[in-house]
Amino acid sequence: MQIDRFEEYLETILYLIRKNQNPAKTKQISEELNVSPPSVTEMIKKLHSSGLVEYTPYQGVELTKKGTDQAIKIKRKHQVLETFLVDVLDFDRKEAHKEACELEHAVSDAVLEKIYEFLGCPEYCPDGNPINIDKNNIVQEEEFVPLDEMEEGSSGRVVRVTLPRETKERLISLGILAGEDIKVRRKQKQGCISVIAVGSEIALGKDIAKKIFIAPKGRNV
Repeated sequence: MQIDRFEEYLETILYLIRKNQNPAKTKQISEELNVSPPSVTEMIKKLHSSGLVEYTPYQGVELTKKGTDQAIKIKRKHQVLETFLVDVLDFDRKEAHKEACELEHAVSDAVLEKIYEFLGCPEYCPDGNPINIDKNNIVQEEEFVPLDEMEEGSSGRVVRVTLPRETKERLISLGILAGEDIKVRRKQKQGCISVIAVGSEIALGKDIAKKIFIAPKGRNV
């Protein structure tokens, strides 16, 4: 359906603009969606005619206010559905992303809000990205990094843990859960990382650390 393609392009353009802090380039959109540049150009013309984007040759595509609102709305749908698939149905993150891409165009706003409430109004999606606070497009702006990318001596607040339920429960028992402070004490060459959580030192493997997302507080040596 045309509306599905519109939404897919708007979401992609929003992602590229936020990622690069610049207008989205035709080539970038083409690579992200795996479609030909001529197809992208044709769709941009349609989006422009609908008042959703502005395009400047050699500079790129920007979303209008109308386009931004629609893009944020569909992004929020994707994030909530992906969270439901991962946290409730135990989908793998990659599979959940794929399924959410299919579902986001079909789920009504009313159903989505019920799912969001059922999940307990989560702040972050399985990728660790902040979910819009509400359907009125109020966006949370907060920088975060995977725990394995933090430097020794740095600290922050845990914002999201995207691991299987059993592993997540074990981490919670150790004090590693959303809202709690954590400090990196030591990083080893093989990828292991030692952290301080609720006063105790805990050793974590790289595969686990990279799925724990942190809002940094700065370096405290």
